[in-house]
Parts: sequence; C-alpha cells; structure tokens
Amino acid sequence: MAEVILRNVSKTYPGNVKAVDSISLEIRNREFMVLVGPSGCGKSTTLRMIAGLEEISAGEIIINGRVINNIPPKDRDIAMVFQNYALYPHMNVYDNMAFGLKLRKYKKTEIKKRVEEAARILNIESYLDRRPKNLSGGQRQRVAVGRAIVRKPEAFLFDEPLSNLDAKMRVQMRTEISKLHTQLETTMIYVTHDQTEAMTMGDRICVMKDGRIFQVDSPVNIYDNPANVFVAGFIGTPPMNFFNGRIEARDGKIFFLEDSFSLELPDLWKDKLDPYNAKNVVFGIRPENISWERGLSDYEAEVTSLVEVIEPMGAETYMYMDTGFHPFIARVDAHHPFKVGEKISLFFDLSRAHVFDAKTEMIIV
Repeated sequence: MAEVILRNVSKTYPGNVKAVDSISLEIRNREFMVLVGPSGCGKSTTLRMIAGLEEISAGEIIINGRVINNIPPKDRDIAMVFQNYALYPHMNVYDNMAFGLKLRKYKKTEIKKRVEEAARILNIESYLDRRPKNLSGGQRQRVAVGRAIVRKPEAFLFDEPLSNLDAKMRVQMRTEISKLHTQLETTMIYVTHDQTEAMTMGDRICVMKDGRIFQVDSPVNIYDNPANVFVAGFIGTPPMNFFNGRIEARDGKIFFLEDSFSLELPDLWKDKLDPYNAKNVVFGIRPENISWERGLSDYEAEVTSLVEVIEPMGAETYMYMDTGFHPFIARVDAHHPFKVGEKISLFFDLSRAHVFDAKTEMIIV
C-alpha cells in the first residue's frame, strides 16, 4: 500500500520534445487512479517514470515519503502490468507467475503459496500447467496480473492492459480488475485512452493532454463539472455538443446567440455571464440532455433542426441533427417517432448545459 506523489515532474526527449510538462499529482493510499487522455498525451510516459523505466528530466517522484528518482525499478516495490502481457512463451503459467519470486530467492514453499493464492483470486487455477500460446487473450491478461499480484507490491501500475482484448472481454476484465482492487486494498495507477474504462474503474480520474494535467477529480464530478472544453468533449459517449456563439444581455435577461438559434439562459447564470456580454463563448450540452419531449427541467429551450442520420442502439437511439449551421447529436429513447429528413423540435435541458470562454476554453458555468 502506497501514497504516490509527483512534484513538478517533466520528461524531455532529445530535440527538446516535452512528453510530460511539469505535472504534479497526489495518488492516495489504496486509491484507484486512472490516467486518461488521447494518444501521445504523456500518460504512459508518466507511468513508466513512476515504475523507473524512464528517467525523469525534472521534478520528484515520492512513494511513502521516499524520493525514488534514483532508485532502480527492482527496488521500488512496484509491479507493472503491460499492454502486451510480456509472458515467457516457453514457460507454463505457474512458472511465469513464479519467475519474479525465484529471482528474488523466495523459498519454494512461499512461491507455491503465493502463486496458488493469486491463481485462486483470478480463477486461473486450472491453467497453471498451460503455456501462453494455449490461452485466450483474457486468460493471458489474468496471468500477467497474477504475476504482479504474487509480488505483493506497494502499488500496481497498469499500462493499457485491456487494449488487445475484444469488446466483450474488455468489459469482463475491467470488472475483474475493479474487484481485484477491492480485494487487495492496494494503490493502483491505471493508464487508458478509453474514457469508458476511466469512468467505470477509477476512484479519481486524471485527464491529460499534451503532457499536462487538465483536471483531476472523481468520475462524476468530471462528467458534471468539466474544467474546460477539452475535458467536456473527451469524457462522455457520444461526446458533448459544442456551439460557437456569443452572449447578449437584454431586458434584464441573458441569451446565447448562435447563427441558427437563440437560447434564453437560466437567470441563475446571470452574474457569471454578465461580464461576457457581447463576447464570444462556447455553449456545450451532452446528447443525453436533449429530448424530443418537453419537461426535462424548469430550464429548457426549444431548437428546430433536421434529422440527418438515425442510429438505433437497442435501448436508446443516437440522432444526428443539423440546425443549418451546426450539427449535433441527441441521445433519445429507442421508441421515438422520427424519420430521416424530418425537421423537428428538440428540447435542451439548460440546467445540465455549460458555457465556456471562447479564448481560454475554461468553464464559466
């Protein structure tokens, strides 16, 4: 169990390429922290610096009060699970899981005890005599996790461990890893580009882009209160809809004006939006906060648009709409009455919408 602290950590490659740009992050003892962001955002590099597989260019990494910058990976008491499993093909499952303990000169009885315990936790007891080539992708990933478990490290690091699995197996494995965290009660740091994994697994999420941290918070708070346009658009499926426009105050009320429609915004936003009168802003609303029926909330606005594409998803439907100037997506009930080519009215739940500064892209309300 470990508290992991990063203080102004940077990683610069030759040619002054900054992969990680002076990030600071505190990962609590026994916390499941997810680093999420698009490819190339620096999340895997950050994980590898914590593991000691990459040297840091500046800053400090502290585990349980000890600065580990110059401590070799083998002495950091951390176990890492890789994307490609990294299993030895000539060894069976038992020997793959036991290999690290053998190198550390553990007694055979202790190795046997730890491997069997990990196999039981992961439900792979019947596979201990098999070689990796005779296992499915999900089974290989369990073995890779088991190899980490037997070490009983202070922290587990996961580097996109589910990206090689099919969709059904990913869902199953992310549930199993979450259960594992509850069972082991240890610190886990998990890297993914999949925001669904981040939302469903993390106690907290660290959203990264361009080597910087944009927001750290619980999944619910990041979803409900994104710090900026990037976080709002990255977290959520389908992504948040954005409309470019301006604020206009008139007759004691405040409006968002876009090329094809005007929205009267809630009075409770007035104090925050008054300074933006006549200035450009970005209005954002999630597809699930758009309905074809009235009564979403006390603050709703009607927008007329054209149905361009309908995607039935089973329990719900994605409708791709066009106002004439800006396309957007609505996530509505599966039993809607609409057809492609119709011009219809949809209702925006403004109590769940957001307004962002057009220049800084930071949230206003």
